[in-house]
Amino acid sequence: MKTFFLKIGTPDGMLFNGEAQRVICRGIAGDLAILAGHCNFCTALGRGRACVTLADGKKREGTCAGGLLSVMDGTCRILAPAWEWKEEIKEEETL
Repeated sequence: MKTFFLKIGTPDGMLFNGEAQRVICRGIAGDLAILAGHCNFCTALGRGRACVTLADGKKREGTCAGGLLSVMDGTCRILAPAWEWKEEIKEEETL
């Protein structure tokens, strides 16, 4: 599957900076998926689950607490006030 460049950043720093096959997250109008070749696009994000399929096909799941997603010239950028990978979330915590 084709890949695209993905950057995920929060106020705490860059959480992901590399190639991905797909990113799925919650937009303000519902869930959305970005794949390689997506047209230029910009939307606000809602709170919810997120999933990044890495270049090697492995998936990383997490939660996103809103923010902004943009696709410009083949690069997807996500800026979120908070993003946590599933393996880093403690069971008693929620966003």
